[in-house]
Amino acid sequence: MAGAFVLDASVTIRWALQDGSATDRAYADQVLDSFAVVSSWVPALWYTETVHVLRCAEDDGKFGESALTEFVYRLGQLPIELDTAAPAGIQLAVAAISREFKLSGYDAQYLELARRRNLSIATLDKGLRKAAKKAGVAVYLIQ
Repeated sequence: MAGAFVLDASVTIRWALQDGSATDRAYADQVLDSFAVVSSWVPALWYTETVHVLRCAEDDGKFGESALTEFVYRLGQLPIELDTAAPAGIQLAVAAISREFKLSGYDAQYLELARRRNLSIATLDKGLRKAAKKAGVAVYLIQ
């Protein structure tokens, strides 16, 4: 597959819950459609973050158990690559990015991965988009 990008959980969650603004849903759908020709990278926390949000939605009655199972299965069918960098090896870079761009440690992991692999980032998180721009990292599908 030609090209790749870093996939933030904020986009992944829109696919499952179909909530948020029409603009956010349209962006998430464009990212999903792009998997026909590109692949993505995620930090290991993406799996846990995604399941956490979906389990919270399940507990709130917004998402069912079978829907969660089916969604996680469908994610496994997408060309999503897990970054295998050891957390101990990147923690200082993540801390520095978190500090410099005023990001949570979670969001800093996505930006660190995008910078390290020289990839754009697909995100709906406004703070992460702003930090990416300041860091010279393109937001995927946004000019």
